[in-house]
Amino acid sequence: MQPQPLEYTQPVQYQQPGQYPSPEQYAQPATQYVQPQQQPPAQFIQPAQPMMQAGPQQIVYVTKEKTPSKALPWIGVVLIFVSLFLPYISILGFTLSGFEMIGILSDMMGAGFGDLSSDGSGSGSGDSGDTIAAIGATMFMLSPIFFIFSAIVSALVLLVNKSPRVMGVIHLSYGAILIVLGLLMPTGLGFSVFDFIGFGFYMGAFSSGLLLAK
Repeated sequence: MQPQPLEYTQPVQYQQPGQYPSPEQYAQPATQYVQPQQQPPAQFIQPAQPMMQAGPQQIVYVTKEKTPSKALPWIGVVLIFVSLFLPYISILGFTLSGFEMIGILSDMMGAGFGDLSSDGSGSGSGDSGDTIAAIGATMFMLSPIFFIFSAIVSALVLLVNKSPRVMGVIHLSYGAILIVLGLLMPTGLGFSVFDFIGFGFYMGAFSSGLLLAK
């Protein structure tokens, strides 16, 4: 914006009445330039933005639940099956595997057991030693059947992603009871029941400990 000139004249000084001012007394017009008042430039003030105050950071720990390993229980099931091919009875070079014992029991069931005490020699004797021996012998002869049943049930439980620990406890208890009964059997004949128990029985009985693994 250009400044506009402002003209004004000096006042004329009048003399005594009747006298006229001389031309010198007329003041020459003077030009004064009035500078316009400069206004300060407008300042654009940005509205204050609220500062985002970040709250305290929360650390979230994500824990992944570990699934129980099924390797050891599966190994236990396999060892139980393998034990049935090994000797459960071993007497002076004569051996019977677990599967052979199952075959003998099947033949006996087909022919009928008969009365083991038909001669009356064992009836009413009340000898605790004979009772323990009878219970131990029966459990031992049935051990291959029980072991294969335990292995099949444990395998089915593992296939549905469950733990066969309950079956493992039952299986291990069966083998432990047989060991205790063997220790209680009379040894008056000069030999122990453990003298004719083969390696296959021990393997099949105590492999069940792997079924207890988490």
